[in-house]
Amino acid sequence: MSKIGVRKLITKRALEVYESEDYKKNLIRSQYRTGCCKMKIKFIRKFIVVFIGLILILFIYNQVVKIRFGTNLITYLKYSSKVTKEERDYLSNHGAIKLASDITAPPISYYDEDKQEYAGLIVDYANYLSLETETPIDITMYKFYDLVENLRDKKIDACDMFSSEARADEFDLSMPIYRLKTFVISNKTKFSSLKPSDLGGKTVAIPRGDLAEEYILNLLKKRNSKPAKFIYVDNTKMALEFLRKGKVDAAIGDEVVVSNYWKEYDVYETQKNNVELLYEKDVVLAVNKGNKLLLSILNKEILQSKKNNIVSKVQQKWFGISESIRGEEIQNKAIISTVLIMLLIGISLYIWNALLKKTVKEKTREISNAKENVSLILNNLNTALLIVDIDARIIEYNKALLSLIGDKENTLTEKNIFSIKGLNDIFREKIPDTNFQSAANISFVSIYNNRCYDVRISPYISKNGNLRVISIDDITDKRIIERKLHQENKMMAMGQLSVGLSHEIRNPLGIIRNGVYLIKKDMSQETRNRAIEMMENSINRINNLIEHLLSFSRSTKDRYVKEDILVLVENTVTLMAPKLKKKDIHLAFNHAGNRIVELNLESINIILVNLIENAIDSFSKDSDENTITLDVSAEENSFKIVVSDNGCGIPSNTLESIFEPFYTTKDIDNGSGLGLYLVYNEVKKYNGDISVESTVGVGTKFSIFLDFERAGYENQT
Repeated sequence: MSKIGVRKLITKRALEVYESEDYKKNLIRSQYRTGCCKMKIKFIRKFIVVFIGLILILFIYNQVVKIRFGTNLITYLKYSSKVTKEERDYLSNHGAIKLASDITAPPISYYDEDKQEYAGLIVDYANYLSLETETPIDITMYKFYDLVENLRDKKIDACDMFSSEARADEFDLSMPIYRLKTFVISNKTKFSSLKPSDLGGKTVAIPRGDLAEEYILNLLKKRNSKPAKFIYVDNTKMALEFLRKGKVDAAIGDEVVVSNYWKEYDVYETQKNNVELLYEKDVVLAVNKGNKLLLSILNKEILQSKKNNIVSKVQQKWFGISESIRGEEIQNKAIISTVLIMLLIGISLYIWNALLKKTVKEKTREISNAKENVSLILNNLNTALLIVDIDARIIEYNKALLSLIGDKENTLTEKNIFSIKGLNDIFREKIPDTNFQSAANISFVSIYNNRCYDVRISPYISKNGNLRVISIDDITDKRIIERKLHQENKMMAMGQLSVGLSHEIRNPLGIIRNGVYLIKKDMSQETRNRAIEMMENSINRINNLIEHLLSFSRSTKDRYVKEDILVLVENTVTLMAPKLKKKDIHLAFNHAGNRIVELNLESINIILVNLIENAIDSFSKDSDENTITLDVSAEENSFKIVVSDNGCGIPSNTLESIFEPFYTTKDIDNGSGLGLYLVYNEVKKYNGDISVESTVGVGTKFSIFLDFERAGYENQT
């Protein structure tokens, strides 16, 4: 690669680096994401704590409901509502509810011989339900075996019984009314005690249809023990009689019923050490499958009776204290279970909190490292960056800013940018301090210490409010490179123009030489005068060409001057005339608007010469039909140029690249790849617009619009 090629490549890369702005925004975004990550961790932690707290509250509430009402929270909420209209209509149409109970289970339910009526806890409870539902309840009593059969035959509507899975499959069961313990009582003379698991091969007296039979058989089967030998009796009293007489090894009976008979026969002290708990289960009301309305009514009234402590009061009436039936053991178990679960949750929360703290520390360390990396990158940038509030007070900044203003004390935080020498010089002429609050999404070029700076102000929304991100980039070297490129391109163009002008100059010189020859000869005065006139015309022609060439090459340093558009275009066409003539190209010029316009002469020369030259190069052969059209319309401070040709056109796959530096489709000896790049830069320097339309084989049209007033360009270097 030649030295010129290397120089062009280096220049191209330098321009690409200088023109990049994305890295600044990415650094700001990185710092913002770091803060957001911290906030997300805090939010997640709070959310998890609140979520676990709600779960814990619901769990404790459920346990409280379970202890007090014998059911879970969902069931409690379901049946806490009042009896519906549909349910009241059911009661009205149904008539009296038939409720039955075990006649052999005093004091729960029995027949009072003295009063000649049914009595017991169930009777009193049924009377309460009758008042609440405003519906009569007919109470009947049977032996338990017959009781269940009557329910199956639908001769009764409901009866009380222990709940079990088998019974739940056959009947619809209400929520628990109370809990009841069932015991195994053994013969003290034969055994010190018989546990339920010891009943294999033993004779056991049990009321017919009692749930204990099924329970004991399943228990012994699981333990691979011999089955018990059941002696079926009509009631608990008879079972205890069999035990007292030694006919059986053990008897089965419910706690309160057994206690009632023991008091009656005064045998409590002799039998109490031979009592083992078989199970403790809920007593419920059973209804036939599918009777959902009656079941719902019963559940609502049972729940309401518990809220009003009706069950406790009824129990106190019949047994003195209610604890013997309520099931202290299960209550204690529930309390212990609640405490253990709460302890477990507490330990889990402690472990989770420890793990979360560890995670937070790791994330904090990562964030801190990321922040340090961002700070390191920011502080190693040559671009000065700072974040300010809407009152222009500095919040954050990097070291490049300190270098820019020559401050080594790092004390700029909370200071107003207009109170700092250097920053004040950069900003004040462009943005008065009184208008800073409205400054957003703006950019300008400013001079400080003979250096040129590109200043950009962008809005930055954060939790602290509306802020401004300011970048101050030293573009002096960039401007120097651009100007060198412009000048090099101009010199190259002048070289090419000189080749064409040499012919234009030789012709007048030949005429002058011939005129001198004629004057030296002894010619008539008329011939001499004619020769002098030809020589003067030729000298004027040469002088005109030289003036045009100098006008093009002269560096105006971006000064605005008033120019005649027609003269400007004429000078340019004159310079390009040799090239136009060589390819037999006709150039048509059209003008509209003002003739005298204040503009930048150098920029217009660069644009016109490069666009016309590019149009000339689009013609591959000489033809009478080769045409370039130059349309110029001008206003006081604006300029529109349209250059079109009927040349070869530009392929669509290259249109996007034609404005890139050093990009060319010409031979390396015929093009540098800088012409259209310089045109593009000149247009953008004035915030102008440039567009191109081209069709292969048809031609190309370049359209340019410049607004010098909008650009507000000044001498910056």
